[in-house]
Amino acid sequence: MTPLERRYRRLLRVLPADYRADREEEMVATLLDDRTDELDREHGWPGWGEFAATVALSVRVRFAAGTRIGGVARTVALVGLLGQVVLAAQSLTVASLVEGARPLPWFDIAAVVAFAALVTGRRTTARVAATLGAAVSLVPVVTALVRAEPGWLAVVFAVPSLITAVAMHVGHHREAPLPEPVRWWWAAATAVVLAVAATVPDPGAAWQFPAAWLLTLVAVAVVRPRVTLSPVPGSPTR
Repeated sequence: MTPLERRYRRLLRVLPADYRADREEEMVATLLDDRTDELDREHGWPGWGEFAATVALSVRVRFAAGTRIGGVARTVALVGLLGQVVLAAQSLTVASLVEGARPLPWFDIAAVVAFAALVTGRRTTARVAATLGAAVSLVPVVTALVRAEPGWLAVVFAVPSLITAVAMHVGHHREAPLPEPVRWWWAAATAVVLAVAATVPDPGAAWQFPAAWLLTLVAVAVVRPRVTLSPVPGSPTR
């Protein structure tokens, strides 16, 4: 075994053990096919592209269809996006009722686009929009840091968006199963109606942020939408 082959095998350890047991030899042979120079095999290292591709493959395999952690990540992402849609509905309701109140247009648009895109099967658009929403949610945090002001409210607002964005990227990759659209649309309609009805009597109240997430969970519990758990061909089932 050359040093380069040993380094490739060490890189492949990021993959699950059962996946390596089935495919490690084939993968190592493929990776070494283009590395025929003796000096390269002695002193060469896996490229950054191979490193990134192997890590991405590890994420897809570990969060594939049929894995419990994959189902949890996909559900967290969907509930997180639904909660952001509810926050957007609250924001627009407050803006329409309170003089001088301003919605968060980029956050609201990103939330609605991400949820709609994911439910309709456009995962790349959903990941981009969720990432944009998370980035926008960080603006108040950065602003508070720059001004040396207390920013814990901004952090509380940003954390769910960041968790949602991470869950989107690890759970809703291109080989992941898609959600059931009809039930998720019903869950969204239920949560938005409840949130608007709760906002109108006291628009802008501080309790409406936690109420948005509570109503989101209530809607999910009542409608019981879920992510399709049928395995994708070729994916591990554990």
